[in-house]
Amino acid sequence: MCPPTSRLFAVQATFDAGRGVIATSSIPQNTVILRSEQPSAHVLFRQYRKEVCARCFSYDRGRTLPVRDNASGKLFCSSECQSGWIEEQGRLGSEAWRQFHSFLQLKSKAVTNVHSLPMLAAKPTRDEVQAAWDEAEGRAGSIRRERSSASKPRAEKVFQRALQQPWTQAVDPDILGYLLSGILEYARHPEQWPSEVCHLAMDETPYRSIPDLIAHYNSFLQLTAIVPIELLPSVTPQVCQTLINAASHNSFGIHSGSEDGDEYLGYGLYPEASYFNHSCRPNIAKRRAGSAWEFRAVRDIDVGEECCITYLGGDEKELTVVERRSRLKQFWEFESPPDLH
Repeated sequence: MCPPTSRLFAVQATFDAGRGVIATSSIPQNTVILRSEQPSAHVLFRQYRKEVCARCFSYDRGRTLPVRDNASGKLFCSSECQSGWIEEQGRLGSEAWRQFHSFLQLKSKAVTNVHSLPMLAAKPTRDEVQAAWDEAEGRAGSIRRERSSASKPRAEKVFQRALQQPWTQAVDPDILGYLLSGILEYARHPEQWPSEVCHLAMDETPYRSIPDLIAHYNSFLQLTAIVPIELLPSVTPQVCQTLINAASHNSFGIHSGSEDGDEYLGYGLYPEASYFNHSCRPNIAKRRAGSAWEFRAVRDIDVGEECCITYLGGDEKELTVVERRSRLKQFWEFESPPDLH
């Protein structure tokens, strides 16, 4: 349930940062105040797909993992993680990841990454974003109608023909993977969606450039063409835009260490953990525990004090005030008040 509840804190409105986590009782140093649930959506970047366990996110200094699920292309640190992942995904999820893997194999020469695309100076406006998604919904409607009405042999032809469409020429596995993981979570728990993901602060213009917007638009259409037909009702612009808009300000990086720093392996959307605001002098430390997060007080916290983490990756002590402000502005689009420096 989101926002999270606890005997130690409450999520309340703050003076200058929307909502925040406020201590409702004295919190002694080293107290764990929150252990997150699993992410509502996540992606492990494709370049690390052989090195990071698809279930527990373990990473062994870049070594290829020992257990591979051939149908989905996922790799695991152990057979237990593989079995647990298959059980969690269920029949529909396993089939969706199989289709995803087959699609990437068919389109291997078209695989790219939005961060390698040329960037334009200006971000897309709200009107440009809405126009693109309106157009995407129109195209997706045609794909859905054709797929839903087709017999199995004809459905295969629809799938093959869809692969030849211009919008499938560029394939971004990271965007596809993030959206598919969130769509599957929505399909499994639609009743939780309004109280979790939809409660988060949304960025209505999350795209860094026109190529970035196009890559997300294309990914939505590609998923409409390839997911199992049973999953199609969950592949909507509303679900995809919510996942994208929420990730802009609420995602947590998945790094090779248990905390920030080291290799950046991917990111995840953790709704109940997203209410902590930033401080350059945080009183809460975050630590990744497998695919979840743990938040612990680094000093005694008084009643009424806000519980804050750092958004800067743990190296803020080595940065100047100008460097900290620049990084916060670049990645989070805000500047912390002068008294926090």
